[in-house]
Amino acid sequence: MRLAWFMRRAAWLVLAASLLLTACGGPSGPTVAGSPTTTSAPPAPTAATASAPEGVIARVGDGFILRRDFDRFYLPGADPKTLLDQMIDVELVVQAALQEGATVDETKIDEQVTQLRLAQAGGDEAQFVAFLQSNNIADEAELRRLLRRDALIEQMLLKHTTAEQVRARHILVSATPEEAESRKAAAEAILAELQNGGDFAALARTRSDDPGSAAQGGDLGWAPRGMYVAPFEEAVFSMKPGELRLVQTDYGWHIIEVTGGPEVRSFDDRMLLDTPAGQEAFSTTFLPWVAELRSAAESAGKIEILVDLSTLTQP
Repeated sequence: MRLAWFMRRAAWLVLAASLLLTACGGPSGPTVAGSPTTTSAPPAPTAATASAPEGVIARVGDGFILRRDFDRFYLPGADPKTLLDQMIDVELVVQAALQEGATVDETKIDEQVTQLRLAQAGGDEAQFVAFLQSNNIADEAELRRLLRRDALIEQMLLKHTTAEQVRARHILVSATPEEAESRKAAAEAILAELQNGGDFAALARTRSDDPGSAAQGGDLGWAPRGMYVAPFEEAVFSMKPGELRLVQTDYGWHIIEVTGGPEVRSFDDRMLLDTPAGQEAFSTTFLPWVAELRSAAESAGKIEILVDLSTLTQP
């Protein structure tokens, strides 16, 4: 299973997320729009005593997977077991999120719904309802439920995708290869100021040629291997917190300070998940965690397929 499946499987959520990003002028990074729809019931003493909604094809702990949701994703000729297994895994992730105390910011859900209503219907309720139904969403309540699930899945993706990471900040003195020697003195002067007690953040804001990080006092946040050019990466993963170093790359001269790590930790930024480093971490840490959830659920008898799989390919 790939990260993209968790992030983009529900077609209506992908559409909603992309429209929201467009309406808000947001970044084009990955949208953790996660999951085929399943229905989670309130906690019950045992799965056997839970009241199953009509059209249930599988029971997963205290939750259910519905035939209508399966039908949304099934493609003719595909293996129904593969799809159902994926839907079960996603439901286990949602249930794990709730068990771990994950919460959803309802204010953000309100904002997403409002933005989507304006983007698609200009605030007209009838048009908004028609838009939802055209995307197999019954009503606003179902949209909100899907967005809540999406938020829970995103939290689990970030929490359970881990990698060795380092936090660093830098001040860039830009220089082409031809300018490197002539610009080195300027970089060394900034390094000397820092070594004499200068304020790194203040100097980054006023002297760095990297406008993105300069506004943050030079802070680059936490990042795994594979996010920086080789000389920069080699430096930050070999430095100790508080150490200063002057490093040359194709961008020029960097005065670097490591402020945290290296250490194995969860991802802070969902945009990192769509990078090669994030994809690798997803495969080596998140998927094994999901496999553990699946194994534990199967051992405890919490997964029950309630239909003949061959019937799922029939209209």
